[in-house]
Order: sequence, then structure tokens, then C-alpha cells
Amino acid sequence: MADFGDVVDGTFFLSQEQVDTRKYGFSSIKASGIPTVYHAGDVVNIPYGSGEVSTMEAIGLAWYAFSSGVTPS
Repeated sequence: MADFGDVVDGTFFLSQEQVDTRKYGFSSIKASGIPTVYHAGDVVNIPYGSGEVSTMEAIGLAWYAFSSGVTPS
């Protein structure tokens, strides 16, 4: 079971050298149990409760509203 913020899928894979030397060993983020850092294309485990939205989704909704003519109040 992935913890909050762990990488659950991505396009970046650690090289054997990185795994052998535990290059990211002090990172609290893990991918398949191996410490890592975030990379472009990663899918991150962020389990929000019912009715909650992420910061990125909130920003997207705000931009959509603004482009539709709804101005900030």
C-alpha cells in the first residue's frame, strides 16, 4: 500500500546504479518501496476524501471559471 505522496506509476525508472548506491536513500518519497524523488510523468498517491480537491485541480477550476468570464471577487 502506497503512502500519501508516494509515486505509484511513472515514466522514470531508477538505473541499477541508483538502486545499488541508494542515491535517493534519504528521501521520504518512495516508488515501489525504493526511495526516490519526483520526476515529470509520475503518478502520485494523494488520496483525497470525498468532496476534497487538490491544489492543482482548484487552480484548474479557477482558470476555467476566469476564462468563462467569472472574475475573482
